Amino acid sequence: MNMKPQEMKEKIKGIVHLSLTPFDKNGDLDIPALRQSIRMITNNKLLENEDIIFLALGTTGEFYAMTETENRTVMDIVTEEVNGRFPVMIGTGRAGTRNTVEVSKYAQSAGADGVLVIPPYYTMPTTDGIIRHFETIAEAVDIGITIYNNPAASKLWLPVPVLQRLSKVEHIIGLKENTNNPMAFLNIIQGLDKEDISIFAGLGHFMYQFMCFHGCTGFVTELLNYAPHLAVDLYHAGQKLDVDKVRETADRINMFWNWVFRLAAKHSPIPSAVHPACQLPNDMPYYQAANKAAAELCGMPSGKARMPMENIPEEEIQELRGILKAMGCNVVK
Repeated sequence: MNMKPQEMKEKIKGIVHLSLTPFDKNGDLDIPALRQSIRMITNNKLLENEDIIFLALGTTGEFYAMTETENRTVMDIVTEEVNGRFPVMIGTGRAGTRNTVEVSKYAQSAGADGVLVIPPYYTMPTTDGIIRHFETIAEAVDIGITIYNNPAASKLWLPVPVLQRLSKVEHIIGLKENTNNPMAFLNIIQGLDKEDISIFAGLGHFMYQFMCFHGCTGFVTELLNYAPHLAVDLYHAGQKLDVDKVRETADRINMFWNWVFRLAAKHSPIPSAVHPACQLPNDMPYYQAANKAAAELCGMPSGKARMPMENIPEEEIQELRGILKAMGCNVVK
C-alpha cells in the first residue's frame, strides 16, 4: 500500500539509506544477495524505531548500468522485502519525460512510497521545459515526488526560483539537494516553504554536518551497509545540535572517504566537467566500488561495480579493512 504524498513528506527526515545493487561473479543481477542485503538492514536491531527511508536505484544503486527489466526486478524485490517497515523511494529519473513517467508509474505499481527524479540529463531544456517535465510526472502518479537537484549528473542546477515553482506542484514533496555550497544550501532552506517540501542533504554527511544546524533534518548515506552506528550517531548529534559529536562522528566517517579520494588520485585521474555547485574535493571513479567493497568486508553481499565504473584493486583491500576497523565497523572478512 503506497503512502499518500503528504504522509511521505512527513517521513522525509533522518537517514536516507542508499541501497546497493549486488551483482554476482558473472556480473549478473544477484537476486538472493539483494534480498539478503535488504534483510540485513530491516532486521538490524540498531535501526529499530529510527527515521529511515530506503532509497533504491539511485547513483549508488547503479540504475544507469542496468536494463529496464533489471531495474523493475530490483523495484519489485526492494518493496517486497522492506514490506512497509520503512518508506521506500525509487530513483526513476530518465533523460526523457515519457521514459520517466513510464518508470515512475511502474515504481508506484510495485509499491514504492515515492520516486526520486533528477532533471532531464543529456539535453538542456528551458526553465519552462523543466517545469513541464515535473508537472507531467506529477500528473501521472499518485505518490510523492522528490526532486534530485544534482548538477554533477544532470548538468543542471535548479535555483531557488525554479524550486519554489516546483514545490507548489501537487505531489512534489521532497528535495534531495546536492550542492556542496553551504550558502547555496542555506538559501534553499530559507527560500522554500517547509510546509510545501522537505529538504535533505544529497551529499550525505559532507553537507549534513553543516546544514543540520540550519534546519536540514536528514541526509543520504551508504553507511547502513557497513557502518550503521556512525549514521545513527551523526543523525542524532545533528538533531541535538551537538557540535562536538557531529565533528567527531564526521571525522570518523571521513577516514573512509579520504581513502576513496586518495585511491582516485593514485589510480585514475580523470578530466572533470563537474558543475561548480557540486564539486567534491576529488573525482570519485571508485565511489560505487568502494562502498561495495566495504559492505562485503562487513558481511553484506554486494559484488562488484558494473562498467564503466572502476573496481577496487586487490592490493588496496587490506588498507580498507584497517580503516573500517578503525571506524568501529564489524569487519568479518
